[in-house]
Amino acid sequence: MAKRKPRQVVVYALFRVVSFFIYLLPLRSGLKLGQCIGKIAFLFLKKQRRIALDNLEFSLSDSRIDKSLIARQVFENLGKNFVEVISLSKFNKANIDAYIKCNGFESIERLLKQGKGGIVLSAHFGNWELMAHYFALKGYKVNVVARRVRNEFFERFLGKVRRQHGVNVLYRDASAKEVFAVLKRNEFIGMMPDQDMTNVSGVFVDFFDRKAYTPNGPAVLNFLTGTPIVPCFMARKGFGHEILVGQPIELQKTGDKQKDILENTQRYTRVIEDHVRKFPSQWVWFHERWKTKENSHR
Repeated sequence: MAKRKPRQVVVYALFRVVSFFIYLLPLRSGLKLGQCIGKIAFLFLKKQRRIALDNLEFSLSDSRIDKSLIARQVFENLGKNFVEVISLSKFNKANIDAYIKCNGFESIERLLKQGKGGIVLSAHFGNWELMAHYFALKGYKVNVVARRVRNEFFERFLGKVRRQHGVNVLYRDASAKEVFAVLKRNEFIGMMPDQDMTNVSGVFVDFFDRKAYTPNGPAVLNFLTGTPIVPCFMARKGFGHEILVGQPIELQKTGDKQKDILENTQRYTRVIEDHVRKFPSQWVWFHERWKTKENSHR
């Protein structure tokens, strides 16, 4: 770690200089700059561009779909996300509704009225960080499961902004007791089980007609606690975003732990796939989603 620290300091210092100037810009101008940053990243990050194009080619077989355009839009969206994260402190209760519209929130309100919490199912889709802040600014208790950022300085930066708006983060290395405590209080906890991570519990399910190692945390929690799983995704729409909240997913409940967890992981993965198919430019296609093979993980 000591060898990497000087590099982390330099990278973070550059980030703070760039973010200072971006923060001074009006948000609309900042987003245009973020889009340009994304286009540059698409040109220069050859490995990530290749992975994105390969994944798109395998997953979206329709020849009429311009995979190269989608891949570039993925990078552009992430460039805009970068600007929005830098600008998080600009958002408040007075202006957030002008930038983000929420459809389907009544399904969460129904659970709240019943005194129930829920597992909010999302993905690395749209601007997932901003979505958490939206609900916090609206006055709801927000808990999310997240991975630590490798650069400790970025981690501190994100932690400070999250605390400012009241977003509570439970890291993936947190104890199960912390997660259960949130659900016991009938609160909501956001999870994004859409990436190949062999260091967490998972199963192989179909994702775009290929077996993909998928975190099964939401299915495990549902089996153990009965907590409903509510899909929630935010897609970029013009100058702003639209949040799409669905009804709780209908889950299998036979009492057979292994079968139920496998089947329910498949069900929520299908929900994620449906949203990615509908908004393909919003998902991080350059992640090596199908890297782990079923035979090698036994």
